[in-house]
Amino acid sequence: MADLPFDPHAKYLTVKEVAALFRICPKTVRRWIDAGELAATKPGGHWRIARADLKALAAARGNRGLADVL
Repeated sequence: MADLPFDPHAKYLTVKEVAALFRICPKTVRRWIDAGELAATKPGGHWRIARADLKALAAARGNRGLADVL
């Protein structure tokens, strides 16, 4: 399996980790959060995205390969 940009046992991912998975800029991930396209929480002032929410987004965007990895 390829090296993953996140801990495979983590329940939540950071904006930077999500950006690396989708190969996009972290700013795009924050835009998705602001637009309500991606659910996230902000404990301690830093966004965290649940793997389940990320998997749903990947599936909705037709990225089954990524959804399977999550």
